[in-house]
Order: sequence, then C-alpha cells, then structure tokens
Amino acid sequence: MSQNRHNRNRSAAPAGRPQDHTPPLSKERTVTVKGVTVTLDPSKLDDWELMESLYDLQSDPEGNSLSVIPFLRGLFSPEDYRRVKESLRDPGTGRITGTAMGGFLKELFERLNDAFPNS
Repeated sequence: MSQNRHNRNRSAAPAGRPQDHTPPLSKERTVTVKGVTVTLDPSKLDDWELMESLYDLQSDPEGNSLSVIPFLRGLFSPEDYRRVKESLRDPGTGRITGTAMGGFLKELFERLNDAFPNS
C-alpha cells in the first residue's frame, strides 16, 4: 500500500516533454489585422519599458493615449509600423484617425491573445 501512495504524484508525461501546449516564445508569429499582415517577435513582449507603455495605456487611456505611439513603435518593426499607418490612412483626407487606430488596436490585442496564449 505504501508503494501506491508514493506513486500518486508522479507525472504521466515522459521526461523532457512540456506539460502545456504553449508555443515557444522564440518563434515569430504573423497576424493579420484589418487586412494588414504583421510579424511579431515575442521577445519584444519581454521588454519592461514596452510593458510600462502598455500599463500607461490601460490604466488611464484618456490621459495616456499618446503612450500608444512608443508602444506601437516598440512592438512593430519600422516597416510594419509604416504599413499599418498607411493602411489606416483615410484616402480623402490623408489622415489617420484615432478611431481607425483604436479599431486596429482592439483587433490587434484580440489577435495577440490568440497568437501568444499564456504570455
């Protein structure tokens, strides 16, 4: 009986095999938001200043709304950031509205949750 008691807490998974199915953080992921495909490097999410920027946005979106600029510049490559802006530019006015960027960001964060589960 004591032998069974000692075997209860042993894992059924073979040694070296991950217990979860979370993709490795070293692999870049590609997401498409509003027709723009961008490649995200998960190592950029391990940047304290980028997280501070995200915190500022979430804690007080009204007062810290300009924090989105350094956040996006840090998250995307310069080329992807340029392509995002160009895709959101209103052809009639040549401007990128806050509403358009806000919609893009909302969808981006939804896609990030799918692309980087548990990160």
